[in-house]
Amino acid sequence: MNCVNCGCRLTFFNETDELWSGTDRALCVSCRKKITPFLEEPTQGDNLAHLHERRDALIARGITPEGYAHLTEYCKHLDSLLAKGRREIPDEIPAEPYPETPDAEGQETVAPAAAAGNGGGGEWRVALAAQKKENEKIERQLDVLGTELGDSTRIICDRLERMRERIRLLIYLASIGAVGGVLAFLVSLIVLIR
Repeated sequence: MNCVNCGCRLTFFNETDELWSGTDRALCVSCRKKITPFLEEPTQGDNLAHLHERRDALIARGITPEGYAHLTEYCKHLDSLLAKGRREIPDEIPAEPYPETPDAEGQETVAPAAAAGNGGGGEWRVALAAQKKENEKIERQLDVLGTELGDSTRIICDRLERMRERIRLLIYLASIGAVGGVLAFLVSLIVLIR
């Protein structure tokens, strides 16, 4: 596999994680350092628009057209994830009609506003509608956060798995080196004893 930006051969020692899982494309360590400031910048809105604003600075750092195209795909991916989590919040929530309640004698029914007396029920109704609207906004925000956290968790799990594989390889290489060292020590002891 080669670096998406500079095209150098990626090995165990210079390969970085994918920007997003499932691409099977990665950057070398030096190219990843070139884009790290861009990745760490907070964006207020559209990620793709933010990338286009930073285009000249990225090219000045050494991002090639291939690397810029890869970053464009990454920003589109992020924007699609955010778009999935967003839902339109209605401007006005219609007030639900309140069921009528029977009066003390049970002969006729009255609305809660009339039962409250002196117009106090109207204020209560407005406050209840406003609270309901706030609750729905909070629920939608929680849905968006849940989607974003789910995607972030999946990306982190993928990175952890790749890190585990690298650690296993390092342990394997260290154990081979240790066994080789022990054998060399034993051979030198046998030579000294003879």
